Amino acid sequence: MTALNPKGIVFFVAFLPQFISPAKDFIPQIVILVATFIVLVALNITFYTLFAGQVRERVQSHNAKKWFNRFGGSALFGAGAITASLKHS
Repeated sequence: MTALNPKGIVFFVAFLPQFISPAKDFIPQIVILVATFIVLVALNITFYTLFAGQVRERVQSHNAKKWFNRFGGSALFGAGAITASLKHS
């Protein structure tokens, strides 16, 4: 998922060299860093999926949909009112 993501590539290029010691073998260091990253990503995706499943059940109720519609409509109305009150410079 991150292999072709430019943000992921920039993160690795900027962040990983700080943890690589030039005095030690490169391969064991990179194996540990990659394994750590994969474990953390797997945990992140797992918890995100579990959380999304629980939230999905709550969001599908009629009361939640009504609340989201009211909140969304109010936010759009507020953004429109703010935009309308702005002066051109």
